Amino acid sequence: LMLFCLCLQLFPPPQKVKPDEESYTLFHGEDFHILLPSKNVEVTFHNKSAPRSKDVHLMREGKVVHSRPKLDRSNTHLLIEAVGEGDEGLYTVKNLEKPDDVKRMSLTVRDCTVEQMVKYGDKFSIHLSGVNRPITLEYRPRAIEARETSKPGLVVLTAAGTSLESYQGRVSLSESYVTLSGVTDADEGSYTVRDNKGGIERKVCLNVKGERFLYLAQTELGFENRLSLEGSLVILDDVNDKDEGLFTIKDLQNFTVSTVHLEMKPYKLETLYVAIIALLGLLAFLLLVCLLSCLIKVKKRAKRAAALEKIAQNAGKEEEGEAFRQVGEKNTPLTM
Repeated sequence: LMLFCLCLQLFPPPQKVKPDEESYTLFHGEDFHILLPSKNVEVTFHNKSAPRSKDVHLMREGKVVHSRPKLDRSNTHLLIEAVGEGDEGLYTVKNLEKPDDVKRMSLTVRDCTVEQMVKYGDKFSIHLSGVNRPITLEYRPRAIEARETSKPGLVVLTAAGTSLESYQGRVSLSESYVTLSGVTDADEGSYTVRDNKGGIERKVCLNVKGERFLYLAQTELGFENRLSLEGSLVILDDVNDKDEGLFTIKDLQNFTVSTVHLEMKPYKLETLYVAIIALLGLLAFLLLVCLLSCLIKVKKRAKRAAALEKIAQNAGKEEEGEAFRQVGEKNTPLTM
């Protein structure tokens, strides 16, 4: 059974960055570690939400000059703890010892601290332990959650307990949970729980999973029930020559997440395996030669032993005949 797996990314596709930029996506509250190429570096930050603002210096000549970051214990990384919306932007690291050594990193902060994966049509619940009532529930769609977190969220459930028309009958509140029932693709995004004072208590991202789109792919593309979804993997069983081509995975906003080109090639053993097999074959041949040589020597020895035994027997008969002749001559009387 051959399995062809396409990695299905659960996060939205990263922002478009320049060829010399690296893109990073972190959850809200995670730490961002920036590797320092030397002790003499310059690190600047450009805020994404304020594109016209000037770059802010975080380090100059190897020294931290801003209150937001700090060096780790080994002094090899610049650490930005518990990233939030204000930390989104472009970080530039310049190695002053090597002017050509410049690294640019684009950071995107997701509007949640954790992510829940819920099956299509199931319930999505957020625990409310320790949250002071009444609560407010806000929602940001997935397209906004990972790109425009500075925009205000949509109030799904107010402190008075009322909900939007599209959420009526689907949002419920209990002693321990706030629950959204019958989730669909349109519900994907980030949900923020605020307490009675407006403080943020929970930030959870919803990712809806299911096989609803696979039916179309199987019937329209002729995969004949060979295509399935397991967690974050799309699996194509029993791959054959007809499956060659370009596979593209897109998210719900029609952004390309992953592209994989499938090409069938004859199976070939690795060079190391071929060498090992050849060596084993040579050893087997040498052992066979040794065995044949031993058998030949044994047969020669057997023939030689048989020949010596025959000679000994013949020699014994000749000696007996000579003795009998000598005895006969002694017993024969002389004739006058």
